[in-house]
Amino acid sequence: MTYIKRIIALFMVFCAGSVSAQRVGLVLSGGGAKGLYHIGVIRALEENGIPIDYVAGTSMGAIIGGLYAVGYSPEEMTDIFCSDQIGYWMSGRIEDKYILYFKKARPSASMLTLRIDPEARQKNSNQSRLHIPTHLIPSTQLDMAFVEFFAGPNAECGGNFDKLFVPFRCIATDAGARKEVVYRHGDLSKAIRASMTIPLVFRPLKQDSTLLYDGGIYNNFPWQVLEEDFAPDILIGSKCVSGNSKPDEENVVEQISTLTMMHTDYTLPGEEDILIERVFDDVGMLDFAKAEYIISRGYSDAIDAMPTIRERIRRRVDTVALDARRAQFRQAEPLLRFDEYEITGLNEHQTDYVEQMLRLDPKSEGKEDFDFEQFRSGYFKMLSEGDIEGDFPQVTYNDTTGRFKLTLNLHTKPSFKVMLGGNISSTSMNQAYVGLEYKRIGRSAQTYWMDGYISALYSSAQLGERVDFFFKKPLALEYSLNYNHFNYFKSDFGGLGNKNDLFYNKFGDLYFATGLSFPTSRSTQFAVRMHLGRDHFRYYNIPNYLDEDVMDHCSFLFVGAQVEFDRNGLNYLMYPTRGVRQSISAIYVSGRENYYPGTTSSITGLRQHNRHWFGARFLRENYFPLTKWLTLGYLLEGVWTNQPTFENPDVPNLVSPAFTPTHHSYLVYLEDFRSRSFVGGGLMPIFEFSSRFYWKNSVFAFLPDDINKTKGSVRKRMRYIFNSSLVYQTPIGPVALTFSKYDATSNHNWFLTFNFGFTIFNRKGTFY
Repeated sequence: MTYIKRIIALFMVFCAGSVSAQRVGLVLSGGGAKGLYHIGVIRALEENGIPIDYVAGTSMGAIIGGLYAVGYSPEEMTDIFCSDQIGYWMSGRIEDKYILYFKKARPSASMLTLRIDPEARQKNSNQSRLHIPTHLIPSTQLDMAFVEFFAGPNAECGGNFDKLFVPFRCIATDAGARKEVVYRHGDLSKAIRASMTIPLVFRPLKQDSTLLYDGGIYNNFPWQVLEEDFAPDILIGSKCVSGNSKPDEENVVEQISTLTMMHTDYTLPGEEDILIERVFDDVGMLDFAKAEYIISRGYSDAIDAMPTIRERIRRRVDTVALDARRAQFRQAEPLLRFDEYEITGLNEHQTDYVEQMLRLDPKSEGKEDFDFEQFRSGYFKMLSEGDIEGDFPQVTYNDTTGRFKLTLNLHTKPSFKVMLGGNISSTSMNQAYVGLEYKRIGRSAQTYWMDGYISALYSSAQLGERVDFFFKKPLALEYSLNYNHFNYFKSDFGGLGNKNDLFYNKFGDLYFATGLSFPTSRSTQFAVRMHLGRDHFRYYNIPNYLDEDVMDHCSFLFVGAQVEFDRNGLNYLMYPTRGVRQSISAIYVSGRENYYPGTTSSITGLRQHNRHWFGARFLRENYFPLTKWLTLGYLLEGVWTNQPTFENPDVPNLVSPAFTPTHHSYLVYLEDFRSRSFVGGGLMPIFEFSSRFYWKNSVFAFLPDDINKTKGSVRKRMRYIFNSSLVYQTPIGPVALTFSKYDATSNHNWFLTFNFGFTIFNRKGTFY
């Protein structure tokens, strides 16, 4: 009996030793935003002391697994993916803080842009001149994020993924060879970037002339590589997709993913292995706004499976010791600082231009190196112009200096652009837009453009050039020939009342403009402009004119100057909900009036007079969120001019500045909202159903001057505008249903309008 007890005791000791040596591998599936599920699973495992000795993943599973492998805790990963930053990564949009307002493209009604390379056939006989985008989402934001997260840890482990905080593997796909690629060593940031590159959604990663795509094309659940490389005693799988299922017919990204993904084996090999899974029918591939919800589901599912996990995995990890080891690994990685950089892919002059924009040369700044944020800031400023693109940044660590070398392989996009767009409207602002642009980058950047807008109410044309110089500070020289034409006989479309206080006239504005501008900060610029041109007005003096009557005609030959300090950080070109727009300016205009009376005028014969005036203007528009669903905006505007009277008393109103705080107010000519001097302002409460769908309301007050003592008291002169728009911002332009009410002399100024697209109005020759 004693002999039997001794055998049993020895067997238990042996079993205990085997348990203590138990090694655990964690496998994470792909799934886009659904892959945030893995963060909750890891959090539950760590809280319960369950060891994670190896981790492998594909696509989003590679991102989460990679972050965990370099020492990010579940809490840190949650903070990352619940922040606003994820919106930039998954849209490719560059944050405003990295964009110089001074360098922002001029506003246009473009809804479709085609790039054409006139020299494409000379470079490659098989290359098309028309440049068609090969992916839906720009990958620059993700590229930069992966460099920031993984370059330091990759240097610390020497490119050996076994030496990370947790040994790591991920899978990509070699499109040419049609096989999976297992990453065990090399550039960690590139490996993870390749693993999540969904075809047609993100730009493929090029490595040694090979195009690499999402590893899920061949294996979306790579437990096999853990078995092959580490042979863990037990596998835990975290699976957030339904497997080989039908895609959502309304979700383009899911359709692309399903078309490119082959059958994956989601069955773990061992009887003791554990699969934690959930099918998300209510989450899309890019639905990162539901991050907290997705992570919480992973946590709750792992907690539900915890009795089984604890029973099968007896070994425990002390969480305090784990956090200490994680901190030690993170502290050992080198800081991401650069003491050398190289630019390839551009000609000599283009390289000089880019270097001036980036300003990364440490020696020129009297420094030994530069940090990642300095690089990111300059790089995004360069990319925001839209004419240069770059491959994945190459970051190489130098053990001797303890610094990194940065290599950027850049390309210029096709230099010629054709832009098409306009506005579909229930008013006379059904407008077509065609724009042409050619850009040449050398030691400076020259941009030549032509814009044309055609509609019954407003038409315009513009032909110009802008030259950007990069000296110690950037400087731009711009000149253009401009023509604007308003036909306010077509401005009463959309009116609901029986009578509208509309003043019908035709206004033409032809002028040559030149100006110098330079940035005073990231969001502001200072500009000096000169205009030389001719305005002409045609109108009737009486409301009950006959068809055979001849309109009065007034022309004004002028020269003008303006200085302006302005900024514009609004999030949308039309119907904005975030940001600030502000302008402070002063003008001087001098010219000669030529008045030709028509048949309805009491004046006979040509009248000529010299006119000149000064003016100043202040404008501020600001939006700030109060709650998740409610945003409040306000607008303040004040204009002062000492504009003189003209021969015909109607002309000063035609020339005078107008209070046009809404897009609809540009479309109607109401005398009561024009004055040579005025103050105006209003509040704009916005109810946001989502970031793109919202209900924007506004009420404005307008007080014109009373220099001629003709309009009575302040209360009698005060006028109001009420506006309410239901807006949806589509990827190509806004859709809006708008109700407008103007408190003019008559109470019948009600308008209901529908618009899809952009209504753009160019600067006036006389500025205000």
